[in-house]
Amino acid sequence: MPDVTVKLSDGVREITVETQGDGALDEAEAAAVRLYGVVVASSPTGRRFGFANWALGSDTERSPEE
Repeated sequence: MPDVTVKLSDGVREITVETQGDGALDEAEAAAVRLYGVVVASSPTGRRFGFANWALGSDTERSPEE
């Protein structure tokens, strides 16, 4: 079982790093930032993926039962 779980997300990509031991938080944060940098650098720059161009608002309504 990990001592620390760090999640880093930009809304499209998510990086999760789990570590344990002394200095686990610093190690997990550094690894997550490093991995995120690799993913961003290797992603195509001219295209948007996922829900990046979706608005945060919603026009849908919930039924009273929810």
